Amino acid sequence: MADWEKKIDIRKVFVLQPTRPTTYFGVGAVGKVGDILAGLAAKGTGKVLVVTDAVAYTASGAWKTVKPALDAHVAWKHYDKVRPNPTYANCEEAAAMGLDFGAGAILAIGGGSAMDTAKTAAVLMQHPGKKSVDFYEKGEPITGALPLVLINTSHGTGSECDAFAVAQSDGEDKPAINSPHIYATFTIEDPALTATMPTKQTISTSIDAVNHALEAATTITTTPYSIGLARDAIRLVATYLPTAIVEPGNLTARYWLMYASAIAGISFDLGLLHITHAMEHAMSTLNAAVTHGDGLGILMPAMVQEIYPAVPEVVADLFAPIIPGLKGVPGETDFVVGKLRQWCHGVGQATSMAAYYSEADIPALTQTAMASSLSKMLFPLAPVPVSEELIARIFRNSL
Repeated sequence: MADWEKKIDIRKVFVLQPTRPTTYFGVGAVGKVGDILAGLAAKGTGKVLVVTDAVAYTASGAWKTVKPALDAHVAWKHYDKVRPNPTYANCEEAAAMGLDFGAGAILAIGGGSAMDTAKTAAVLMQHPGKKSVDFYEKGEPITGALPLVLINTSHGTGSECDAFAVAQSDGEDKPAINSPHIYATFTIEDPALTATMPTKQTISTSIDAVNHALEAATTITTTPYSIGLARDAIRLVATYLPTAIVEPGNLTARYWLMYASAIAGISFDLGLLHITHAMEHAMSTLNAAVTHGDGLGILMPAMVQEIYPAVPEVVADLFAPIIPGLKGVPGETDFVVGKLRQWCHGVGQATSMAAYYSEADIPALTQTAMASSLSKMLFPLAPVPVSEELIARIFRNSL
């Protein structure tokens, strides 16, 4: 028995299996898109809005299969202006195109940014006259969304498996929405679509999955299901990321990294997240050059420094593939943090934000993190009390 199992509150009732998309997983899964589109058309959805960035949908190879399927089964319009860390304006522009066209479903190809844009557009199109800010910041209830088909070309976001979306208000905040209406109807997870990812993106998206797993397993709302999925996700990343770095076309490595990302996404969909996600959103809000996975990797060791004494049994079990022999006691904290930094450096992940920020930026970063709507959602879920001092300390220890 793992030591953390002894601390689980067996009287806390949780939802073991919430709503899930129908997910086609495995090399060649993109070939299912024709069946999906034919099924939509047969049910009366004959117009589809396609949402992508300018690169991933073709670079991944997905378009070679998706475009013929679109042409064969539905009428379609293409919104290809998704940017990293998408803004409300991106989402509203996509929704306007879809409404003007009369689309009855949205198909997104890409990573988290494309999926988040598509999810938000799907909500906006079901609530004509509403703006992104109404849902992200003003608490407008989400009562529906267009059907979503999400074709994943990354192995980090988890967005294809969860009921969350994020967007930012042009440098001011980067909040999230959460609703069962934004679960995808269909998801395609084809590891072959990740084989052309640049090395830096391969690393940062894999670290994103590790951080999803770590946070989901250490919230005050976590469950044995979340912890079990998280443990397996980290083991798989630790095992297969080194291979994917040196052999980008190795589909076995890509398969297991994509699987790790998916189960980490399911883990946090149920267990939720806490400190580093709200902090990273502050980093990428103030500097759009910060990618989500890279920001999380930079902050992760300093965050572990703060939470390890509170949840050592869980973190020791999660990190066993990276740092074997841990006893799961608070006195190991400094050792664990040092070894985690060493592992991150070994796979090419930075643990310093000096490329983006300096000491002088810490007050603004801290203020942005503390003031964000996302922090109000996530900080109370952390295994330790979160204060302005703690957030500033994590930023400072990440320089």
